[in-house]
Amino acid sequence: MTERDWPGIVAIEASTYAGKGLSEDPAVLRTRMDPATSYVLATGGGIAGYLLALPYPERCSPDLTRAEDTVHDSVNLHLHDLAIAPAHRRAGLGARLVRHLLGEAAGQGYRTVSLVALAGAGAFWRAQGFRDRDDVIPPAGYGADARYLTRRV
Repeated sequence: MTERDWPGIVAIEASTYAGKGLSEDPAVLRTRMDPATSYVLATGGGIAGYLLALPYPERCSPDLTRAEDTVHDSVNLHLHDLAIAPAHRRAGLGARLVRHLLGEAAGQGYRTVSLVALAGAGAFWRAQGFRDRDDVIPPAGYGADARYLTRRV
């Protein structure tokens, strides 16, 4: 992920979340990226998708309205966002990015990966090996149907 990737990331993020009222301010979104665990899928014509993940305490989720100003020392990696450009959806690219992240997380010593699944995305995440954590309630900003999920690395 480089500086020149950000316009494409912001465009994909907006196309994915703006209609749901969940789009993040681009400056805030940038603070969800750790260079060791965030990736883009590049195509000849730009970016097909991205994944943003950062070390974050288990059972916690970033506030969508505030930038991250703390670098957490955690054995949990929080997968904050995965989005695929509309023209590239349904081609298995999301699962490919997740597999890549899980391999990298294992190599970097993370024990778990967490995420907040937005309404309708739970089935995708369960198919990737994530399990619902009913004991954790995501912040209200993620929407009424958001679910917190985790998986061991």
